[in-house]
Amino acid sequence: MNKLLEQKPELTRKDIEEQIKQKKEKIGAGYLTDQGALFLIASDFGISLSGPLKVEMGLKDLYAGAKEISLETRVLNVSPAKQFSRKDGSPFYLRTMTVYDANSTASVKLWDDKANLPGIEDIKPGDLIKIIKAYVKSDLNGSPTINIGSGSNIELTDNKSEIPTIDKITKDINELQEGQKDLVISGIIDGNVSSMEFTNSRGQPGKALRMRLKGKDGGMMRVVLWGKDETDIPNMISQNAKVRLLGVNIKKWKSGT
Repeated sequence: MNKLLEQKPELTRKDIEEQIKQKKEKIGAGYLTDQGALFLIASDFGISLSGPLKVEMGLKDLYAGAKEISLETRVLNVSPAKQFSRKDGSPFYLRTMTVYDANSTASVKLWDDKANLPGIEDIKPGDLIKIIKAYVKSDLNGSPTINIGSGSNIELTDNKSEIPTIDKITKDINELQEGQKDLVISGIIDGNVSSMEFTNSRGQPGKALRMRLKGKDGGMMRVVLWGKDETDIPNMISQNAKVRLLGVNIKKWKSGT
């Protein structure tokens, strides 16, 4: 609070305490600490406060309709920005990523200018980030999705965190169960990596890569990388290479395996 008072001398301590109260009432006192509210107030004034962002909302607590939510999380994967057209023909950009914490995962959508934030291309899986003043909507499956719009921001941070690293959440294929999603898995490629073409439910053509992975105990699992082709894998990958895949969903194959 002292740093905010130094940079905004027209405010009194009582003013800030009242704004903290209003922020907690708006977002929910059960989700936001006083310090978390202070970060949001500072952001409203264009001031960045150093130190960890203490917001108690975790990914499992997200709900559609939540506004100005802020949290710390790690990146699971990041997609390239894509350009689309609105109904009036004007273009807009969208980038998606998946994030995780100790208990859950969530999808993030970065809209327009936020899809091409400076440094966004340098964000890697496992990086710890601050999501600031985002809003939450439901996706087509009803799952809450974090949205980064004009009033939101996303920042890399080097704070200490209890959120496990990518290495800590990586699973061997013998640990997997049907229905799990957004996993990080490791295994050894068994045989060749082949490509395939398909038509999706909207009648649009697509490509995919197929392979088999072998686990530590010798068990096998079929893997399909949807929307990928030969350009997405290293040229010199060997048949016995150990690989790690991020954002994996586990489904039963049509044959039952």
